Amino acid sequence: MESRKVIITWIAVTIAIMFALPFAVAGFASGCSGMALCIILFFIINPIYSAILGFRCGRNIRKMWSLPLVSSIAFLAGTWLFFDIKEVWFIIYASVYLIIGWTAMGMSKYLNNKHN
Repeated sequence: MESRKVIITWIAVTIAIMFALPFAVAGFASGCSGMALCIILFFIINPIYSAILGFRCGRNIRKMWSLPLVSSIAFLAGTWLFFDIKEVWFIIYASVYLIIGWTAMGMSKYLNNKHN
């Protein structure tokens, strides 16, 4: 039961960061500030979140392995929907976020096994 709450919490945070933040940038920012916020979102916030999520998922890979995938899909859905651009580069960004998440998950699992 505890792991279900953890998974639901991480999904909610994922939706907020990967889906709602692109909505906020696309809807409320304009011009140069919008571009700056996109750069911050795509190159700082999303990769850091992917690493944190993956590292946390490494504690329980059997139940949480799919969360980095959900995060990448939420990013792709959010950018395609709110930026109204079906740009192929967003698939590459989503793939990189997935790789970051799964790499952090593997590192976390390795470190947890090394300490036990």
